[in-house]
Amino acid sequence: MMFLYIYIVLLLEMPAAVLGVTLDQDQKALVKAEGKTVYLPCKVTGQSYIHWYQMKVGEAPLRLLYISQRGDVTRDTNNDQANDFTVDKTKLYDLKLSNAQKKHAAVYFCSYWDTSMGNLIKRFGSGTRLVVTDQGKDKPKPPTLTGYLPSKKDEGKSAKQTLVCHASGMFPELVKFEWKINNAGTLTDVSDGDVVEQKNESPVVTVTSMLIVDKNKAQNDNYQCTVIHEGNPDGTQTLEMKKEKSKPSMEPKAADQDPVTCPPTEVPTTDQISGDSEQIPSMFLFVYAYGVLLMKNGLFFCVVSIFLLKRKAERKDKSSET
Repeated sequence: MMFLYIYIVLLLEMPAAVLGVTLDQDQKALVKAEGKTVYLPCKVTGQSYIHWYQMKVGEAPLRLLYISQRGDVTRDTNNDQANDFTVDKTKLYDLKLSNAQKKHAAVYFCSYWDTSMGNLIKRFGSGTRLVVTDQGKDKPKPPTLTGYLPSKKDEGKSAKQTLVCHASGMFPELVKFEWKINNAGTLTDVSDGDVVEQKNESPVVTVTSMLIVDKNKAQNDNYQCTVIHEGNPDGTQTLEMKKEKSKPSMEPKAADQDPVTCPPTEVPTTDQISGDSEQIPSMFLFVYAYGVLLMKNGLFFCVVSIFLLKRKAERKDKSSET
C-alpha cells in the first residue's frame, strides 16, 4: 500500500504533458449536497484515450471508465459505481454524476497512457476531491490565512531561509498554494525556490506551505502567498509577505496622537501577517522541509534508475536476439 502511494505521488509530480497531450484538473475540491448534479472537469489538449479513476480514503485507485477520441465510453465492470457516471456531451472528457450520494465521496483523477519513452506510463491529473454532504449543511468555509517571515534568530545561520504560509479552519480541507514575487506591483512566479507543504490535523486542520529561498532574496524581496479554496468568494485569498524595514518606535505618543490600542483577541478570517516567525519552531520546519525535499529527490532518483536499467536490459536482450 505504501509503495502504491509513493508511486501515485511520483506520477502526480511528473509533468502531464507529452507529445502535445496535457491534463488540467483546475477544480481541486467540490462540495455538493446529496441528490445534486456534479460535473468533474478535465481539460485535455491533444488526442488520447482518457481514463477516469476513483480513489476513496484508505483504498487504492479504481478505474470507473475510459473515453475514446471519438467520445465512446467504456465502463469498468470491476467498479460497481461506474454506471452512476456519464460523460458530459458538451465537454468530451468531463465526468457527470447526476445523483450525488455520500458513497461517491472520493478523489477523482483523469489520466492517459504515455508511450513516448518506449514503455507505457500512466500520466495522472492533479485530482478533484468530491465531498458530499447532507442537504443545506456543511457549506464551504474559507480558510484563515497567516504568514510568517524568516525568524531573526535564524538570520546569518544559513544561506537559505524559510517563509511560511498557514491555511486553517477551512472546509473542505483541500487547498492549493501559489507563491509569487511582488516587484513594484508586478507579480512573477517564484522560479528559484523550493516549496514544501505539510498538513497537521491537531488541534485543528492546518495546511502549511513553506518557501525556501536564498537568504538575500528573503531579506530584500517581497513575496505574495495565495491560497486557492472553494470557500473564498472569488476562489482565491492573498497574503502579502512584506519585509519590515524598521521597527516601530516604543516612545510614548504625543497627546494629539491616537493612543496605542491592543490588537483584537479574536483571530480574523481575513489575511494577516506576522513580522517575525519566532512564535513557531522555524528551525524545525526548515530542517523538516529539507528532509522532505531530499526524500522526494531520492525516490525520484530510484524510480528513474530502475527505469533506465530496465530499458538497458531490454535493449541488450534485443541485440542478443539479432
